[in-house]
Amino acid sequence: MYDVTDIAQARAMLDSLTGKQVEVLDRLVLHRTTKEIARELTIAPNTVDQRITAVRDKWGTINRKDTARLYGRLVELCGKPPYEFSRVDDGDEQADETDQDLPVDPVFVLSDARPLTRHPDWTGMQPSGLAGLEAFDARFGRAGRLAAVIVLALMMALTLAAALSIAATLGRLI
Repeated sequence: MYDVTDIAQARAMLDSLTGKQVEVLDRLVLHRTTKEIARELTIAPNTVDQRITAVRDKWGTINRKDTARLYGRLVELCGKPPYEFSRVDDGDEQADETDQDLPVDPVFVLSDARPLTRHPDWTGMQPSGLAGLEAFDARFGRAGRLAAVIVLALMMALTLAAALSIAATLGRLI
């Protein structure tokens, strides 16, 4: 793959990076996702991907995992601080281009989708910073969510019964 054993070559490769690319790679080696890196650096996720792509183009790596692996090797060769990272997995060399960042926590949080703010006049309560289902869960808990699901199911059943009744009545009229 990318066999860099010469320290001078390693330094030259590291020196070819901009400071902003190094910031991104330092976090990439720590197994951060694009979204996490963007949050830490207060930049757009697209900017993170652009910086990683620029490094991939410079170094000719196949994907972001290979780029992180090579960066970690170069940092170790040059004797720079290891940035407290664990080794990037030495997975198979056949890794395809579709390697994606997966969230560390598999639970979807509504605030991940887009930033939401609560208006203080909605309920008269002080906003807690939570929105949507998170606010509902904080106020009523899991039992409240279960009750809400049951109530919504009953409402849907009543709506369906009413629609069928209206359709039957219209059918008799025609």
